[in-house]
Amino acid sequence: MKKIGLGFVILMVLLSSCTVKEHKPVDTIIENAIEERIFPGAVLIVGNSDKILYQKAYGHYTYNENSTLVELNSMFDMASLTKVFASGMCAMKCIDSGLVDPEKAVIDYLPEFNNHGKDVIKVKHLLMHNSGLPSYTKAGKSAQETLNIIMNIEMACELGDYKYSCLNFITLMRVVEVATGMPMWEFYKEVYTDPMDMHRTVFSPNEKMKQFCTPTIGDSTGVEIIRQGEVHDPLALSLEGYSGNAGLFSTGPEIAKFCQMMLGKGKYKNTSYVSEETILPFITLQAGTRAYAWGMNNYRSSAGDKLAETAIGHTGYTGTCAWIDHEKDIFIVLLTNRVYPQDKKSVTPTRRAVNDAVVKAFLR
Repeated sequence: MKKIGLGFVILMVLLSSCTVKEHKPVDTIIENAIEERIFPGAVLIVGNSDKILYQKAYGHYTYNENSTLVELNSMFDMASLTKVFASGMCAMKCIDSGLVDPEKAVIDYLPEFNNHGKDVIKVKHLLMHNSGLPSYTKAGKSAQETLNIIMNIEMACELGDYKYSCLNFITLMRVVEVATGMPMWEFYKEVYTDPMDMHRTVFSPNEKMKQFCTPTIGDSTGVEIIRQGEVHDPLALSLEGYSGNAGLFSTGPEIAKFCQMMLGKGKYKNTSYVSEETILPFITLQAGTRAYAWGMNNYRSSAGDKLAETAIGHTGYTGTCAWIDHEKDIFIVLLTNRVYPQDKKSVTPTRRAVNDAVVKAFLR
């Protein structure tokens, strides 16, 4: 009996050793990036449709070693991951509920958008970034002024031409709000974050929550924190943090729930949030390099070289990234605050290296 017990212990130690060996290349890439000051802190979550395969927090909130340690439940400014994990999700729910038709013109929902020939733009064009709208614009002095600027802006290219644009998803937010009759953040909370127990996935974190947010802007020395728990993006900031292009704050484990829902084609923990028919254009190629809301991995992207070409993904300016691969049944979420204290270094090589190392470690 003692021999059997000892053998079991030895087996478990060996298995644990193998696991550590598999994870080490991934950890080393992220730890080296912290040492090179590409970002001060990070959270990595790897999973599939059934479970979390690996999760770990790295580094500190700032480069000061006495600063707060990053934890799994630390909150990150999602930046443009807001487009896929908030406004895109809300649009998907509206389509599933019959409140929004992606084939209908935007002006059917927003009459104030009917100027400069924009009557040709359909909701689906916003979702695929081929509406012709400019990539960005100046912020107004108030939330309403910013919205007025966007509603009255001229097209920058032809309908159908790809041009990634924050304005598409701010406009999409307004479509959602008109269709639902409530602010998008309230709809989002009602249909997703409350039912899925995602209590740290919020817009405009309150004062109590801000202490859990990794900072995004510091002074020239990197010692003093200037912005923490307040959205980094200028347009979203002008909209008081409630925007369709940026403004969402969340944690790695909570974003993982959405990834599992996407892998589950609308289902998470036996609950259906949207139908498989509705989610299909959000997880499959629709035009060029785009699904609805998401980018595809059919070009050299942040995904690296080992995920399938059919994988969907998105990045955020602050240093966030998520990839979901239905063929390989895996998702990878890497959250960082790479813009702290100042926006100077690219995180793309690290993203690619991490994703490649994860696939090598967890897929055989």
